[in-house]
Amino acid sequence: MTIRKLPDQPGFMIRRLQQVAISLFHETLETAEITPVQYTILQILAQNRQLDQTAIAALAYLDASTTGDVLRRLEKRGLVRRSVKETDRRSRVVDITEDGAQLLARLRDRITESQHYLLSPLAAQEQTDFLDYVSRILAFHEPQGEADYPTTPWQRGA
Repeated sequence: MTIRKLPDQPGFMIRRLQQVAISLFHETLETAEITPVQYTILQILAQNRQLDQTAIAALAYLDASTTGDVLRRLEKRGLVRRSVKETDRRSRVVDITEDGAQLLARLRDRITESQHYLLSPLAAQEQTDFLDYVSRILAFHEPQGEADYPTTPWQRGA
């Protein structure tokens, strides 16, 4: 019996690349006890202060339920804080804490190094081209419109 590899199908190859990237992330940050999704949310909050859960979910391309679970875990660790929104007492906003910001700062060099390692099989110009290609593919499939972020994680443009 001959065992054959799957053909070079973009979806399969992208899934495999995502597996490699996640594995590398876990190897890089195994002592930090943080997941890729938690890291993403902390990055979003570091760049955008005082967001509600819906905005965080949309910017991270996650569903609201998953986002809520992740935020609860981050809040329990003291990395984010939730508070009542000053302009709308019915809403809550989330912000990164000083501990969360310090964690990101401690991880920054390791993350940068792992991202360079991920792309290291490519020459510098190929890395630039690869990221451009991925950005173009994502932009094509993401929602088009006036919103700063998608209203759901699964919207698709075009």
